[in-house]
Amino acid sequence: MKTHRTAVIVFAALALFAAAPAAAQMSAYRFKAANVPVGKVFHYTKSNLDGTHATLISIFVPATDRIEALKWDRGGSEATLIQAKMDWSKFSVCRFDGWRLSRDSVPEPRVTLDVQGDMLSMSLMEKPLQISHWPWHSYDFDFTSLSFTLPHLQNPEGTLAFWRTDFVYKDPPAVAELGEIQLRFEGRESRAGKSVRRYSIGGAGLQGSHGTWWADRRTGLLVEYEIPVGDEPGYDSVRLKLTGTEKMSAQHWEEFKRQAVGSR
Repeated sequence: MKTHRTAVIVFAALALFAAAPAAAQMSAYRFKAANVPVGKVFHYTKSNLDGTHATLISIFVPATDRIEALKWDRGGSEATLIQAKMDWSKFSVCRFDGWRLSRDSVPEPRVTLDVQGDMLSMSLMEKPLQISHWPWHSYDFDFTSLSFTLPHLQNPEGTLAFWRTDFVYKDPPAVAELGEIQLRFEGRESRAGKSVRRYSIGGAGLQGSHGTWWADRRTGLLVEYEIPVGDEPGYDSVRLKLTGTEKMSAQHWEEFKRQAVGSR
């Protein structure tokens, strides 16, 4: 009887210990609406670390809980648009809508991902996925949601643990929990003319490899990252680098998207 009681206590303690990191990471944040850059566009270039497979990404923030990311190429006739909704109670995305934009054509829906409670469903996936780790972020989404949560950290010069839950490119496509990643503060420096905080980023969710993340000290938002692991077909590594920002109205953003694919 004593052995059984001891085992119960041990397993209960282990359960509490396992739950503690997730709770601790959620408490690392404090949401402030003023830290969401509504009405701004952030322009990035994306490539492999050697500069190949270069493309453009423009990210617009239409509302405090909305982010839109446009992947496009100058002179191209097609682009990919991802519309994401943030759940600020969990500092994670709760919905993705993916679209293909083509010149002089109506937007074509490609994929929808929706989170209800701890269940994640995707339009291309037969069974839902139960999310067991929060917060989570998608590398396939260029860690955009991660970038927009960092301004809400209470201590931006510590270590943040999060989970990579991401698209898995197979037939049929799926979403899976791929492992924990740590963002660890290393120091302050200058990057691209900005005062930044430098972090290491890596862990099981990046196949055990580590890269570097630079965030603007003033805003907390991403300036650049270099990661030696690819995030989607065509990439064996990724460099994402900020090239500019601008204020933009919702109407101007709609015009920008049309111009990106050469529509009138």
